Amino acid sequence: MSNVRTQHPNAPLTPEGRRRMVACVIEHHWTIEATADRFQIDAKTVRKWRDRFLTEGEAGLQDRSSRPRRSPNRTKAKVCKKVLQLRRRHRWGAGHIAHETGLAPSTVQGILNAAGCGRLDRGDRATNTEPVHRYQRERPGELIHVDVKKISGIPDGGGWRLHGRGADNYKRFKQVGYRYIHTAVDDRTRLVYSEIHHDEQATTAVGFWHRAVAWFRAHGITCERVLTDNGSCYKSGLWHRACHETGTTVKKTRPRRPQTNGKVERFHRILIEEWAYIRPWTSDRQRTLAYDGFIHFYNHHRAHGSLGWSTPAATLSTLRDNLPGDHN
Repeated sequence: MSNVRTQHPNAPLTPEGRRRMVACVIEHHWTIEATADRFQIDAKTVRKWRDRFLTEGEAGLQDRSSRPRRSPNRTKAKVCKKVLQLRRRHRWGAGHIAHETGLAPSTVQGILNAAGCGRLDRGDRATNTEPVHRYQRERPGELIHVDVKKISGIPDGGGWRLHGRGADNYKRFKQVGYRYIHTAVDDRTRLVYSEIHHDEQATTAVGFWHRAVAWFRAHGITCERVLTDNGSCYKSGLWHRACHETGTTVKKTRPRRPQTNGKVERFHRILIEEWAYIRPWTSDRQRTLAYDGFIHFYNHHRAHGSLGWSTPAATLSTLRDNLPGDHN
């Protein structure tokens, strides 16, 4: 009963009310019908509590769990374990995990809630009262998102995540500097080209852009527009001249509006959760060597909810197959 906690102790059909009802039948020899009329309940209910009392005594008048003795359609334990493993390993949401496991998103969310990991405490989107405006270009290459992500380097032997901040050589950890991940994401297919460098200077950004354009061209994508933030390397004359040489129109986001470049920002969040800090790396070289493998996984094997749970490479292939014969 949903209102059990709000009833007073002597209310009808609480354990005390059931005891009084059973006493009318057994001790005072009332008929079932008269007792039912007295307590304003059905005669079937009177018989149920009488039989329980005769079988189990006072304990039979207590509330019982409504949970069924067996649930044949309950999600198997090994499937629940897989759901939790995917959550911890990749930090995916319920929709993505549901796609990977063949379960309903609501079922996955229920499993996560029951295990106490229904929320992702780190990396959630900032609270924003403005409505979200989502967009997607019609064809590959129509818009390329470019940005730089700065992450800490890792000293040989592992950093503070492996040894702790209180370690004797903690000061040595501070001397490894930072690594700068330069990334280009195609708006339509989410196909990614990315490199790790030691700075975010204009010359580095320009060299990265020329290699990115060549890589996209090798995949049949012509870069028509490029969208960046207002970082110094992207405001430089070198950057604008490089984009002019590749026939690419330069676009900029509004100041303090990283959401406009959200696709590359989302990719960098995925990097943090599924590559950079997914395990305690023992050296910067070890993490860097794993990067190419992660990029291949992202482009060819990682399903994306925004693509209908397809991969970037599969989406590009599908769009090519669906192009009209006279398309240039």
